[in-house]
Amino acid sequence: MKSKAKYIVVFAILLCSGVSSQAQSVDYKAQVLFMYNFMKYTNWPTPVGDFRIIVYGNSPISAELKKLALVKKTPNGKSIVVTEVMDAKSITDCEMLYIPDAKSKDLEQIINTIKDKPVLIITQRDGLAKKGACINFFIQDDDRLGFTISIKNLEARKLKIGSELTILAEVVN
Repeated sequence: MKSKAKYIVVFAILLCSGVSSQAQSVDYKAQVLFMYNFMKYTNWPTPVGDFRIIVYGNSPISAELKKLALVKKTPNGKSIVVTEVMDAKSITDCEMLYIPDAKSKDLEQIINTIKDKPVLIITQRDGLAKKGACINFFIQDDDRLGFTISIKNLEARKLKIGSELTILAEVVN
């Protein structure tokens, strides 16, 4: 029965990977669906308390993440708490950090702020997995949402990601 459930989840992920980005516009609902699956298939070394997501800066994804937090819990049954911060120095104690395109120039400063803490850094801008992010979203040639995973950056943060995600991703490093 467990293997059947895994196949259903993988199928759901595959369906999400086919979500159109609507001609290069940002589909925040699709990104949130991906982020929920990242939550499911990432192992943090010492999970404690609520699952905290920080959105760095102003982004419409905050509202979508808050909607998710109202109706879902993590796969481990923890509450999801979404917070916005405007200053890199305010990024503290979270499991997942989302950096929108407009704030991507601050990635290096953010990495220096959180150091090697087990934070899954997700960026909206393509190419940032090669510059320190764990995962970055990108729009594929057929206008579907895709994502890149950096194994090196995940390992540096002591995070382990399941093969359910790596088979769907562009993997770097």
